[in-house]
Amino acid sequence: MTALGRSLVLRFDGSVRYGPDNADPRAATIGYVVEETEPVVEGCRELSAFVSSTHVEFRALVAGARAVAALAERERVSDVHVRGDSAAVVETVDPASATAVGGDICRRRTERVRELLEPVPTVTYRRVRRSENDRAHELAVRAYDRPDGA
Repeated sequence: MTALGRSLVLRFDGSVRYGPDNADPRAATIGYVVEETEPVVEGCRELSAFVSSTHVEFRALVAGARAVAALAERERVSDVHVRGDSAAVVETVDPASATAVGGDICRRRTERVRELLEPVPTVTYRRVRRSENDRAHELAVRAYDRPDGA
C-alpha cells in the first residue's frame, strides 16, 4: 500500500469442460485472484449456464472486478492491473484497444467491468501467458470439485 492507496493486480480465468467427443461443453467454472504482494481476495464458482469459453472468461473478469470494487468501497485503491490469458476479453475491455468481441452480452459485460472499476484512478489491461495466470486457473479448476458449487 502506498500513500495514494493500494496497488492491486486482478487475475481472472474461466474453464470449460467438454464431453468425450471434445465438442460438447458440459460444465464451466470461473476463478479470480486480487493480489497486492500476496492474495487479498480469491474466488471461484461453477456456472449454471454459459454460452462460450469467451463468455466464461468475461464472467470471471466481472466477478473479479466486483471484488476490486468491494475493496475500493472500504479503502483507497490507487490502481488495478487487470491480467488474463484471454486476448479477446482483455482487448475488448481495454478502452485503449480498438478490438471488440461482438454481441450484446459481451458489450454489457464490458460496460459492467468498466463501471465497477471506474472509482479506481488507474486501470491497466494486459494479456498474459497461461503460466502467469496460474492461480486464477487453479481456482477455476478447483470450482469443479466444490460440493456447494459456489
